[in-house]
Amino acid sequence: MPCCWCCLSSMHWFRKKHRGRPCHFYRKITQRSRTRITLSWLEKNKLQERFRVYYLKSDIGKAAAMTILSLTLLTSCGGNRQQAPSGNSNAESVKSEGSEAGKEHHVAQLPTVPVVPVKSEMLSHKLNLPGELVAYQNVPVHAKVEGYIKSITVDRGSFVKKGQPMITIFCPELNEKVKEAEAKLSAAQSSYRQAQATLDATKSKLVEAQARADADQLTLSRLQQAAKTPGAVAQNEVDVQAKAYESDRARVESVKQEVTGAQNLVLAESHNVQAARQVLNSVRDMRGYLTICAPFDGVVTERNVHNGSIVAIGTGRDAPPLVRVQEKDHLRLVVAVPEDSVSGTKVGQKVEFSVPAFIGRNFYGTVARPGYALDSSTRTMPVELDVSNSSGELEPGMFATVHWFVSRPYQTLFVPSSAVVSDLKGTFVIRVKDNVSERIDVQKGLTMDEEVEISGNLHAGDMVALKATDELKTGTRLIAKAASKEEIEKAGKHSAAGGE
Repeated sequence: MPCCWCCLSSMHWFRKKHRGRPCHFYRKITQRSRTRITLSWLEKNKLQERFRVYYLKSDIGKAAAMTILSLTLLTSCGGNRQQAPSGNSNAESVKSEGSEAGKEHHVAQLPTVPVVPVKSEMLSHKLNLPGELVAYQNVPVHAKVEGYIKSITVDRGSFVKKGQPMITIFCPELNEKVKEAEAKLSAAQSSYRQAQATLDATKSKLVEAQARADADQLTLSRLQQAAKTPGAVAQNEVDVQAKAYESDRARVESVKQEVTGAQNLVLAESHNVQAARQVLNSVRDMRGYLTICAPFDGVVTERNVHNGSIVAIGTGRDAPPLVRVQEKDHLRLVVAVPEDSVSGTKVGQKVEFSVPAFIGRNFYGTVARPGYALDSSTRTMPVELDVSNSSGELEPGMFATVHWFVSRPYQTLFVPSSAVVSDLKGTFVIRVKDNVSERIDVQKGLTMDEEVEISGNLHAGDMVALKATDELKTGTRLIAKAASKEEIEKAGKHSAAGGE
């Protein structure tokens, strides 16, 4: 009979599983159980081995083996008391081995996570930005006077020099205006000369009147001196001379007023002459616009008129120009720099760029005119670079790829790009400390090689997971392992390819 309730339960379960037909191993054990024969440790090991060979090949055999093993151990426990010390030590040994195996099984279940250190470096990055080459000067040429094209000596693609005549406009009305202005100027000049002659005559009269008055004053003074001697000069002569002097003085004052009037007339006629001359110069300047010359050295890139075409003014800014002239020897390269890349922009900085027309060749420009303000719609700052094009290889309107150099005057933190992940809650990395994960929210910056710039509650030397994932919650226990160079390169390629 079984030694205890556990043995009885085990036999009942085994008989139920095998439908009441136990094997010869089970019969052997039950017989020994009924006779309470104690198995030695060697016999138990041999029995366990035989069960492992014959019964662990199927699920039923596995269940039976577990039951028989339990029954064997329990039967051994119910044997002679003399075997108790040896049985207890064996049980303790089995229990210790089971505990250690459980610990190893628990450690094996912890995930192994490759980690990398956070680096502190100076940002040095080249960013490819789209740009456009434009002419340094781009002038649409319009007519300032009405008329018709008498002659045009340039066409699209013609190279011109500054001051070179390009178009001649014929305007008969303007020639008549010039003749009229010349006639008015001549009349004004004649009036001015007449007024000047009148002034000169009046001044001569003033001189004559002043001379007579001075002579009468001298005679009067002599008579008055002689009249002091009694009987030398009659008083009547003195009075007559005094009246003559007063008359001369009045004449002088009258002539002075005439001189003032003549001077005013001359001044007025002088203004008339100047006005007439300005009108004539203005009309002549307008006639000068009949010949349109090149404003600078360049090339004609557009022509919209021909000989005999009517030229009208006042048609608005949207009217097509007669011709368009662009400066080609000196170009502007306009590039829109993103907000996070404007730091370090310096006037005089040399920048490399390329164009699709010359694959494999690089050109250079110099930062000349930063915008110093961002476009609110695109969050970019326009920057103009001066490009020398003396060879004439580059053309206005070409698309350019600008290799913009970005640097910071201070150190920032960098981690591999695979270590930074974004979800609905934000962008984060997984910091690993003492084999425990912790989510750290960060702000993502620029990329340098295979690393990305970040800022957050991190320090240089902190360890972060090479491949961050939202499955690593804060407080998750894991096994941290330093990532190898191959793992870092593989993770970088996987991240660049957009993999998970």
